[in-house]
Amino acid sequence: MLIDPGHSPKSPGTIGCNGKHEYLYNDALAKAVAAFLKRKNIPTDLTRLNNENISLIERAQKSNENCLLLSLHHDSVQSQFLYSKSNIRGYCSKKAKGFSIFVSRKNPHYNESVRYAEALGTALLKRGLIPTLHHAEPITGENREILMPDKGIYIYDELTILKNAKSPALLLEAAVIVHPQEALISDTDEYRRIISEAVYEMLVNVK
Repeated sequence: MLIDPGHSPKSPGTIGCNGKHEYLYNDALAKAVAAFLKRKNIPTDLTRLNNENISLIERAQKSNENCLLLSLHHDSVQSQFLYSKSNIRGYCSKKAKGFSIFVSRKNPHYNESVRYAEALGTALLKRGLIPTLHHAEPITGENREILMPDKGIYIYDELTILKNAKSPALLLEAAVIVHPQEALISDTDEYRRIISEAVYEMLVNVK
């Protein structure tokens, strides 16, 4: 298993409603998932360490056809739906909350990627998490093709890390961190444990 903590200090991603950069969420989740899988005797590596700045192509090249690449992210919404809170530097929105999963038809193992995506979506739903469908809305910046609405699975062919991976590959947006509640909940050990358990269940069910 190869886990990619999305973004980096030089490319920090979105900012949560609590003012915290996305890459910090991603790093914490990647570490938690990797540690959980290792306790289950599943060999697991990360594409980068905390302070490393590695290109998406370099990350994808670390993959091989014998393992899954899972890129972990935390989500936002389009700028017209965001509002600022004067006491923090983050922007907030109640437009959307929940998880989403992306696959690319340009990945050489697309069909297997879809099987992993379906298994992950099922495992997340089983734990009470819900998918967000806002990426399918017909607006600028979204309008993504949705493959399985009930499991929050989208097709996004041009995502660099997915289409360049040598292995099956998924990108998970674990939560919408501009949502006030999700910014707090997803930054907890309990939430990271839930995601870790779902990832493990995915691997068991696909294998």
